[in-house]
Amino acid sequence: MTRTERDTFGPIEVPAERLWGAQTQRSLRFFAVSTEKMPPELIDALVRVKRAAAEVNRELGLLDARKAEAIVAAADEVLRGEHAQEFPLSVWQTGSGTQTNMNVNEVLANRASEILGGPRGTGRLVHPNDDVNRGQSSNDVFPTAMHVAAALAVDRRLLPALRGLRETLDAKAKAFADIVKIGRTHLQDATPLTLGQQFSGYVAQLDAAGNAIAAARPAVLELAIGGTAVG
Repeated sequence: MTRTERDTFGPIEVPAERLWGAQTQRSLRFFAVSTEKMPPELIDALVRVKRAAAEVNRELGLLDARKAEAIVAAADEVLRGEHAQEFPLSVWQTGSGTQTNMNVNEVLANRASEILGGPRGTGRLVHPNDDVNRGQSSNDVFPTAMHVAAALAVDRRLLPALRGLRETLDAKAKAFADIVKIGRTHLQDATPLTLGQQFSGYVAQLDAAGNAIAAARPAVLELAIGGTAVG
């Protein structure tokens, strides 16, 4: 079964069971060029941005409190992984990530409408542009989400993995401190060293990498949000 949704291009049929809307459906139709989907981490970051925007717009009196609460509740559902199947778009689309931005807007709007007791699609109580995307543009939301996704990935995955690897190699450097081996250079034997010294070099390289990541992190935490259409 389908339902009819409308946008500036006219009506389009959307699967009735799906939370996305007209613009997502058009992107599925016109950009069916690959199987590479938007990374879940990026969708997660976009939803976090929408959630924060709803709270700020409510505090500023720009968004009805009940709508804001429903958007936040819908966002929390997505962040818990409840609607992963609602984000089907390919990474190959028009510039600035507009289709994926609208995909998130439509899913949150339709789910928020249901939370308020309304329908999805035509007649929904929360609008994807006027409410979920209020004060935003793809040109500032998408780069903001990229930075948020990168920062979270660094903090949650990269740095813990780096620390674990460093600890393991450092333990090996100590364990191998008395094992002497022949050095090699230019296809020849060279000055002897311990296997521990060799592993300590790996540890030093990881320390340098960690310092470089720490130095770059503040720039990643700078966000484009607020730039609206000019990014």
